[in-house]
Amino acid sequence: MAATDPGAAVGSQPAEPPFGDGNGYGGGNGYGEGYRYGESGDLHATSGGLEPETDPVGAGGAGGDPEDPTTPGRGRGRGRRAARTRPTKRRRIPAWLEILGYVVISLTLTSLIKTFLVQMYYIPSPSMEPTTYKGDRVFVDKLSTWVGGAPARDQVIVFHDPHNWLMSSVGSTGGAINLPDILAAVGILPDQHDDLLIKRIIGVAGDTIECKTQDGPVYRNGVALDESSFIMNGKQGMPCYNGTYKVTVPAGNLWVLGDNREHSGDSSWNYLKKGGDAGFVPTKNVVGHVVGVVSWLRDDHPAGS
Repeated sequence: MAATDPGAAVGSQPAEPPFGDGNGYGGGNGYGEGYRYGESGDLHATSGGLEPETDPVGAGGAGGDPEDPTTPGRGRGRGRRAARTRPTKRRRIPAWLEILGYVVISLTLTSLIKTFLVQMYYIPSPSMEPTTYKGDRVFVDKLSTWVGGAPARDQVIVFHDPHNWLMSSVGSTGGAINLPDILAAVGILPDQHDDLLIKRIIGVAGDTIECKTQDGPVYRNGVALDESSFIMNGKQGMPCYNGTYKVTVPAGNLWVLGDNREHSGDSSWNYLKKGGDAGFVPTKNVVGHVVGVVSWLRDDHPAGS
């Protein structure tokens, strides 16, 4: 309100000056030239009072909306330059080192799978025809053996030569290491160790296995086995080709026969030729049982020729 004169008559008070005309909103009011609104909407003093503040970025600040008080950068007479953050530079790994890392990880995983889960093996002989043929590759489940799974009747297994069945030295011959051996060791190529065999389990510990005639059949615990679905020549095959015998499988051992009985150096052949325990396979020699056969890679297969 404007100041009044106490001696003036009632009703003769000076009228309030109009808005923006001599009341501090653009007109003189005794404080110098007065006040005015700055470009940013803030009230500043003009000459005779405070000097108006400047916005170094521009009205409303950098990128700010002058009409929106919540907009970052809107200056209330103090325009602020937006802070700039420099992106951190990441050190790029050399391409050769990255590729080497992938190779090492891949080989490590492959080796672990080969050691504890599944491994591929090469079939070098016809002793298991028609189940597998020479040149086939078989996948062998090793996990069951690691977790204590007992070998079961009729499983086709891969095992280490128990009693020099192959008439060759067991294990490494001490020769020079070659690339195929290295690739087989990490599981890229199928294992072709010369001390490994593949046969079918006919009897487990406690079973009595008997062949009464060369034409068969094979008896297990007094019961004749029908092997026509997997032995060579089916019903016309010779399940007891190697001769007649009767054995009881000791604890911790297996009795194994090849499906191609006429061309298989199996338990029956070694037992009849060598005697004693030469025909039994210790369960500790078992690598695992076959879970798959790859036939199209062999030379005589139509897909591999």
